[in-house]
Amino acid sequence: MIQALQPILYSYDPEQEGVWVDATPFRAHLTHLLATGLTEPVIARLTGVSVRSINHLAHGRRGRPVRRICGDTGRRLLRITTMEARAIRFRPVPVRPSRYRLRAMVEAGWTRPRLAASIGVSIRDVDQILDRGAATCSQLAALKISAAYEMWETEHELAAGYAAVA
Repeated sequence: MIQALQPILYSYDPEQEGVWVDATPFRAHLTHLLATGLTEPVIARLTGVSVRSINHLAHGRRGRPVRRICGDTGRRLLRITTMEARAIRFRPVPVRPSRYRLRAMVEAGWTRPRLAASIGVSIRDVDQILDRGAATCSQLAALKISAAYEMWETEHELAAGYAAVA
């Protein structure tokens, strides 16, 4: 590990929580995580950092790269190693929560191809998760489904709220 990053990763000082640090090494680390197959919403779920912050770090804000980030955000990003990111792609987790989320979306009118495309998994994965015989799915698929479900649920609630006002 880079010597300069060790104090950021291993130390925590509540008084230093608002300290801003150079974003360059963290952007590089995020690029590596994205290259392993993780998506921005998945990284956000794993780190507890907002999707918006991850997106700004990865792509910049209004066409300009982010120059500084909060030290706590950097610390959270570094806790996910590229080896862990690769393992997430294959690590089996219970399928039941993912199945519940997919079924709710199917009942709302989503087709299997639309689910697969919007979540970022194959149609085969969607079919396998919806199949009652499957007991596990990959942790990456579960995280992608969870992130997509949360976004869909938020949009659904907002649409219902707008309809109630109108």
